[in-house]
Amino acid sequence: MWLKDLIGLFVRHRNASNLLMVLMLTAGIVAIGRLNTQFFPNIGIDIVSVTVAWPGATAEDVEANIVAAIEPEVRFIDNVDRVVSFAVEGSGSVVIEFEAEADMQSALSDVEAAVGRITTLPEDSERPLVRRIVRYDTISRIVLSGPFSEASLKATAKRIRDGLLARGIDQVTLFGARDEEIWVEVDPATLRRLDLTLGDIAGRIRASSQNLPSGTLKGRFEAQIRSLGLPTDAMGYGDIEIRSLDNGRKIYLRDIAELSDSFDDRQPIGRRHGHPSVSLHVQRATTADALEQARIVNDYVAELKPTLSRDLVLEHYDIQASFIRDRINLLLRNGLGGLVLVLGVLFLFLSGRLAFWVAAGIPVAMMATLGVMMLSGQSINMVSLFALIMTLGIIVDDAIVVGEHAATRRSQGLGAIEAAEAGALRMLAPVTSASLTTIAAFLPILLISSIIGQVVKAIPLVVVAVLIASLVECFLVLPGHLRHALLRPDEQASRFRTWFDGHFGRFRDGPFRRFVTFCVRWRYLSVAAALALLVVSGGMIAGGRLGFHFFPSPEADTIFANIEFMPGTPRQETARMLDGLGQALRRADTKLGGGDLVQMSFGKLGISQSPAFQSVRGDHLGGLHVELVPADRRDARTTEFVEAWRNEIELMPGIDRVSLSEFRHGPPGREIDVRLSGGSTAALKAAARETQALLARFDGLSDIEDDLPYGKREFILEVTPRGRALGFTVESVGRQVRDTFEGRIAKRFARVDEEVAVRVRFPRGTVDGGALRDLYLRGPDGAEVALSQVVTIREDQGFSRIRREDGRRQVSVVGEVDENTTSAAAVLTALANGELPAIARRHGVEYEFKGRTEEQARTMEEMRLGAMIGLAAIYIILAWVFASYSRPFVVMAIIPFGLIGAIFGHWVMGYDLTILSLIALLGLAGVLVNDSIILVSTIDERIAAGEPAFEAIVDGARDRLRAVLLTSLTTIGGLLPLMFETSLQARFIIPMAVTIVFGLAVATLLVLIVVPSLLAIQEDLKRGFN
Repeated sequence: MWLKDLIGLFVRHRNASNLLMVLMLTAGIVAIGRLNTQFFPNIGIDIVSVTVAWPGATAEDVEANIVAAIEPEVRFIDNVDRVVSFAVEGSGSVVIEFEAEADMQSALSDVEAAVGRITTLPEDSERPLVRRIVRYDTISRIVLSGPFSEASLKATAKRIRDGLLARGIDQVTLFGARDEEIWVEVDPATLRRLDLTLGDIAGRIRASSQNLPSGTLKGRFEAQIRSLGLPTDAMGYGDIEIRSLDNGRKIYLRDIAELSDSFDDRQPIGRRHGHPSVSLHVQRATTADALEQARIVNDYVAELKPTLSRDLVLEHYDIQASFIRDRINLLLRNGLGGLVLVLGVLFLFLSGRLAFWVAAGIPVAMMATLGVMMLSGQSINMVSLFALIMTLGIIVDDAIVVGEHAATRRSQGLGAIEAAEAGALRMLAPVTSASLTTIAAFLPILLISSIIGQVVKAIPLVVVAVLIASLVECFLVLPGHLRHALLRPDEQASRFRTWFDGHFGRFRDGPFRRFVTFCVRWRYLSVAAALALLVVSGGMIAGGRLGFHFFPSPEADTIFANIEFMPGTPRQETARMLDGLGQALRRADTKLGGGDLVQMSFGKLGISQSPAFQSVRGDHLGGLHVELVPADRRDARTTEFVEAWRNEIELMPGIDRVSLSEFRHGPPGREIDVRLSGGSTAALKAAARETQALLARFDGLSDIEDDLPYGKREFILEVTPRGRALGFTVESVGRQVRDTFEGRIAKRFARVDEEVAVRVRFPRGTVDGGALRDLYLRGPDGAEVALSQVVTIREDQGFSRIRREDGRRQVSVVGEVDENTTSAAAVLTALANGELPAIARRHGVEYEFKGRTEEQARTMEEMRLGAMIGLAAIYIILAWVFASYSRPFVVMAIIPFGLIGAIFGHWVMGYDLTILSLIALLGLAGVLVNDSIILVSTIDERIAAGEPAFEAIVDGARDRLRAVLLTSLTTIGGLLPLMFETSLQARFIIPMAVTIVFGLAVATLLVLIVVPSLLAIQEDLKRGFN
């Protein structure tokens, strides 16, 4: 009753509807200025990491002593989804992934408490670092290079970083700016002459270089007393007294050591055109607007460049704002084209004034939706924009029904106000129920909790907001305008309107009525023919004529190249190969695109190109980050360029592996990811090598590799009985040997904005692999003993990184798939049915398929649950609307027939089915049911009025032809331009448009045939049982 009164108030009040319309428009205007703009919705996993450094330790030592100690403490914390650990040379990381919507502040506290309870970590390991991984998105990258020292490049990079942070940029990380150290290099002979060790020198430095508060001097006035002794540069440490001789002479550190300001030589460096360089990765928080942050960076760089030295090269690349702006504009252009088509359909079928006010509901509902998106924390991205484009036609469906009925009542003689009110009240229940069924179809998409769920979550949220805004507009705003827009009964329609309505009426009452009569008369044949089409479409999938590609990422503009030599290879050799890789890149660019394809390339030496926590450090590793010009501005495809580059690479002796891979948006993981688990590292490596050989037999696979890389050659030291008798222990031997090769950290202190380590070490070049056997150790009694007399030495080959998941060792064998040759699904099926199970059994390990395959299985399972919930909700709504248990089955019978159009549409347009196609099918179910509701409700009204069933079914279909066509054509028109978009960056979203356009087009035809036929069959069954 209150709804009736509210609608009446808005119809009769002079300006209530206009005020509400202005309010909805204002909400959108405010939202436009505040909604973040980005390419994809925020995608990521909530993570807390625990990192423990243990300098000099092998990956096996780290796994056994650090990772194995932490994992049991954190695996069973509340809301933990999985625990992934990485043991690498010198440190261990445990990555705890939490379930969506977990309280991350509480999770961080739980992890800190769990780690705090561990008492078995090695004594000389560093303090565990526990931190929550905050997600950031790339804004752009800046590279500095030129004929300058590393210190100078780093100082400039830090100045740029501080300037950007001061202007509001959220995070800037440096690569190639190594940690500063002060090196104290002492010759071994000098130490033996003075009867000292590196540890002794480090102890003197530690004791002499510190600032301490020394109390307060009281009296007539107070003063603080401070003891100062902390040097801040290399020369300052030279005055530290090391020993005082009997003759009174003092030996200072400068007398026995070479002191210098340097950098940690174990850390990776950046390279550009063969010269050292520093890269700045400029990032934003996920809540910050990408375009606004990019503007800040661009303005700062423009102001900075004139102030830099002419020889300093500053290159700004990977600018995401251009990428985002191009793709957003692409969808906006298609949306505008769709809007024009929707308006064309409206003005074709409706009178001018009625079409105008129905169309006015589009901007009103859209702006209100933007307001809701702002309040719910959403953003403007390709997925949410697609949802808005998809709803262009759905928005006007409600208004069309209300407006048409009001026009009908006006033509029957009611006054304008009474007709507008009657139209709104009469259509309140059916329009609301139709909107509820659409909401019921889209909402279950929210049940998809995987990464795909984060990608598509915007679709149901936007659709629900649009439908609610549309209901408000068509029942509270539109009727107030209709009272001025409805024609008087004696008012003449335009010449075009008279012509179009006359021709449409003749088609509806003639050919169309005869066609429906034929179909209903031969109703069993009609339903059988529709079912046959459904079977044929299913056969196209089963027969392989239509493939399935889980998530087709937009074409990549970024390529990552990795090179790997045998462990132990000098960094200089890796640098030569990295330079050769860059030269091959330029040759491929020249041959394929005349030198205009590559925008930027940046080299990394001493580290692999991998996601966080998975990269491996070592002098034998290096990589290139390559940015191509955007895909739509080049003729050469990325896969083409990668192949041309691969053919130009000249391998050096000793190279173990060169891999080229494209960076892909969307769900993480690779298409081919065979995960082997259990057993020893040796067994896993052997199984991984056989699996790689097996994958190499498949055409269309490249860059096959595993993530259990061999480490440096290891010398295993074991204390002999004689050594133990002399007082040596594993710890004392290990500490002295490590000091010899790694040096001893005497002190760490803060200098300006970073921590500086003082490292006491032997001079470079005096210690190599042969020095191990000539090494002397100091025993507990102070006597020096040759290492070979107290330990046995044997050689072994270890691993540089060991991966564990949920407490079990794992190795991942991955590969790149050429979709033009084969598919990931075909390869994985062949593996499971082929030799892979035998390989696993032979080595005592287990196998499973991970990466995108795991994501696909999880998503499909959640979609099945969502589909069942959605269909159940639709049935309940329809059962309430029709007050019948059987009628909803007839109404919902059209749903599976939407699959016919979707499958044939993909086949005709040349697209594979994707996960986004299936998600669109869920939403399509709600749209299809709306047409069926309109038709069945009209037929039921005729039957209730006493009309014979056969005539009621035929004439009901005839009466609703216009409404069914109008609602379907507006939705199709909204998406039609996007379906024919040729941009490569829109290809991942086009299958959704294909599903809805073709599915709705075919189902609209079938709803006028199958639903009347099913109603006639239902009447036959009623007579049969009576």
